[in-house]
Amino acid sequence: MVMRGAFFGLVAWFGCVVGMVGMNSRGAEMMGLRVSENGRFLVHEDGSAFFPVADTAWEIAWRLDRAQTEHYMKRRRAQSFNTIGMVAFSGEVGGCPNRYGKDPFVKGKDGRYDPLQPIETPGHDPAKAEEYDYWDHFDAVLDMAEAHGLYVILLPAWGGCVAGRYGSGKPNREILFDTTSAFRYGHWLGKRCRQRKNVLWMLGGDRSAVYGERDYRDVFRALAKGLADGVNGVDNPETTPDFSTTLISYHPQKWKPNSSKWFHRDAWLDFNSIQDQPRDQIPAIEVDYAMKPAKPTWLFEGGYEHRANVYNDWHVRYQSYQTVFAGGFGITYGNMNIYDFGARETPLVEAGTQAKAAKWDVSLEDPGGWDMQHLYRLMTSFSTEQYLDRIPDQGLIDGDAGDVTGGEGLRSNRLQATRGRRGDYAMIYDANGRPMRINLDRLAGAAVNAYWFDPREGTWWAKGKSGQNRQPFSTGIPSGPGAPKHDFDPPGEPADGNDWVLVLLS
Repeated sequence: MVMRGAFFGLVAWFGCVVGMVGMNSRGAEMMGLRVSENGRFLVHEDGSAFFPVADTAWEIAWRLDRAQTEHYMKRRRAQSFNTIGMVAFSGEVGGCPNRYGKDPFVKGKDGRYDPLQPIETPGHDPAKAEEYDYWDHFDAVLDMAEAHGLYVILLPAWGGCVAGRYGSGKPNREILFDTTSAFRYGHWLGKRCRQRKNVLWMLGGDRSAVYGERDYRDVFRALAKGLADGVNGVDNPETTPDFSTTLISYHPQKWKPNSSKWFHRDAWLDFNSIQDQPRDQIPAIEVDYAMKPAKPTWLFEGGYEHRANVYNDWHVRYQSYQTVFAGGFGITYGNMNIYDFGARETPLVEAGTQAKAAKWDVSLEDPGGWDMQHLYRLMTSFSTEQYLDRIPDQGLIDGDAGDVTGGEGLRSNRLQATRGRRGDYAMIYDANGRPMRINLDRLAGAAVNAYWFDPREGTWWAKGKSGQNRQPFSTGIPSGPGAPKHDFDPPGEPADGNDWVLVLLS
């Protein structure tokens, strides 16, 4: 087993701070989520901050049985994941019978599902095959997620069910929805999930909303209205929906416009989502962050660990830290061997290279997945007040901030900075450990202490060694108005994979 940096308490990091950004423990009652008052983050219903670390588990609803689902969720929770992304069903021709051989809908003569005819049998006992239907197992997956303290970002359907063929939006047999059927199905699913506080909704599904003259926006809008009306117990397609009881976003297609392009001003869109590779991720986050009205944004799908046999744990880390520090409210991790839970008979081939093939349960222990716990603990070490005060600020960096280069962004020497709006703290992510010069006049207070955080191991470096207890490597550095620039040189030599976070505290 690869275990990068064992779990350790936050008290050893920043001390005991009242109101820290917390995480639900197994079995604890989960709180609903909403958008923060400043429009930049998600918070629990009591106003405490929420930093989502999500895993891409697209096909869990039909690929895994109950025991496998329990194992998956237990492992991810141990790694500090607090959210998973999943799809309700697959609309591909031929369908998606689950591990118990149950289909979600009645099939027509053409072999396609009819999303307005869900198959529901009396009873829900998993020991009785005649009772335990597809939607009983779907409910069980959501129940298990809640029991493990996991939120679920639920796609009612993959984007091909609305917009057809990948890349072109060309209509094909995969399309199941028009505006009428999208509303009716959304209403049915929203009603089914109306009591669940751990469900967030995601439309789209790796598709654009518009492809030239093919415009699918009204279908996605009808689906959003159906979900909200189902949650609210309203059943009238003609009424104005109340979206205050739902959290909905839109999962766009890679290298196409992101959610803000199509729906930023729509009332149902609570937060934006991007899907890009590392070279495009920071500009996409910055575009969303500058839009009005302010809405949270994040990287919902980026480069997966093992993608094309070149994306490793370092790539996973730098796209995660860079997008979060650029203004993202959370992060979603992906692994080529997990999203479909081993459904591929042969390894996926992309760009002439073969992805690493491994069993999904083996890949649960991959280093990039384990490394997400360190980002979680770093971001949740602040009080809620400090967390919600965080802004991106490249003005902290004096000189060249670097870039993400090489193909789809396979190398990075970028410095990415974030700080508290009041200037009481700052963090700079250094992708390859190169020296940096920081403008300390952008911080408050007469002096700061400086710390090196290792995102590979979740440890702190000072006095020539690493440890779990936070110790400054330098203290009393002049800061505030008129303070001189200060040079910082991370441990080790600049190199791919030698990433560090500089933490400055007043």
